[in-house]
Amino acid sequence: MVFTVNILASESMGARSMSTFLETDNLSMIIDPGVELAPKRFSLPPHPVEINKKEELRIKIERYLKKSDHLVITHYHYDHYNPLATDLFKEKTVFIKDYGKSINKSQKNRAETLLKNISNINNDEKPSMVIADGKELEIDGTYVCFSDPVFHGVDARLGYVIQVFVSVEEKSFLFTSDVEGPAMDDQVRFILEKSPDILFVDGPMTYLLGMSYSYTTLERSIQNLEKIMSDTKVREIIIDHHFMRDLKSKDKIKRVYDYSKDVGVKILSAAEFMNEENNLLEARRKELYTRDGKKE
Repeated sequence: MVFTVNILASESMGARSMSTFLETDNLSMIIDPGVELAPKRFSLPPHPVEINKKEELRIKIERYLKKSDHLVITHYHYDHYNPLATDLFKEKTVFIKDYGKSINKSQKNRAETLLKNISNINNDEKPSMVIADGKELEIDGTYVCFSDPVFHGVDARLGYVIQVFVSVEEKSFLFTSDVEGPAMDDQVRFILEKSPDILFVDGPMTYLLGMSYSYTTLERSIQNLEKIMSDTKVREIIIDHHFMRDLKSKDKIKRVYDYSKDVGVKILSAAEFMNEENNLLEARRKELYTRDGKKE
């Protein structure tokens, strides 16, 4: 039985993304085929090293997008899909976050642009579009379930996302999308109900701790990650995305890493999961621009 999880891009690989390719005996699926860079970090624009890495990752994502039969877009931020790449959606089944409900104005506008671009595809090549929120289905022996919409973070300001669970026989994977923790009960509830073997979670937004991310939210996220480890069958947690925008993020949730050792759960970055070295370019942007005290 084939059950492959291939993380294509993430902050620990050099750019903003959670793009993931899944393959089973009868299914090929890409989740959130997008990659972006922070337009400003430390008051600096993207460094050329970051720009080159983003292009490298974009090419890889598009290669896997071409060979995927199914595509999932969990929400409409551009690090999760490329609105200019809709030509690659041809003849696929595209599961999308509902653009009419549980959505903020910004994401709704982006969704409308995406749908307009898709409408320009020739009729005989148009993808099959499916509103995914809350749906569960079986695709040729592979079980796929989408959560109801949950907050992008801790409130509706940045909109909502859907989580994705995929399983075959005894193997399973869950993709949280942008939960920034998870800190909220309904974000965690779906994870506890599905009890995946492998969890890919958007971790706490520690790089903005004390600003737009509170210490209370961090504590709730730590408690929830511990609860997930104690109350599910998870054996590997991939923690990345917002979490890996901070060089000291691991120190800020040290309790989680300590607890994982007690319960026998591996915690990895996306790069580590893929047997690669961590490459936190955004978190190192200032360093990239200044080496030995000199501008590059």
